[in-house]
Amino acid sequence: MAPASLPLDDPIVAALLAGPNLARLAYISVSGRPRVVPIWFAHSAGELIMVTGPRADKLRALEKNPAVAVTIDSSTPPYKVLLIEGEATLEPVEGMAPEYRPIVERYLGVAAEAYLQKLLPRVKQQVRIRISPHTWRVFDFMKRYPKSLS
Repeated sequence: MAPASLPLDDPIVAALLAGPNLARLAYISVSGRPRVVPIWFAHSAGELIMVTGPRADKLRALEKNPAVAVTIDSSTPPYKVLLIEGEATLEPVEGMAPEYRPIVERYLGVAAEAYLQKLLPRVKQQVRIRISPHTWRVFDFMKRYPKSLS
């Protein structure tokens, strides 16, 4: 399936991608069962970027089956939701991935530096997960609803 550009001119999409909203990454585990994990992310060049440790269970699963679904949603009503289906690409990185510091700063704010100082000596390798969107949907529960509510 060909990649689909996210509608960055949509104010809901732009706010969800720019704010400190958790992404929920869904994939098929190596056991064949569905899994979903909350994860920090960044948006860059049309892709979602996530960073994880090299021994994370999700990596083995994504190597086997790179198909993913992601939801990014707001935490207050009326809820805003961005649903993405896409493909994951894994990229091992020696040391700390360059994207990781800005991601941590986005989510932790002033506490980021203390967190990174404790983590940095232990990080020998990370893995960058790139999510290329294939399809997307946006709900705002004001004008755009899931089909089940239409």
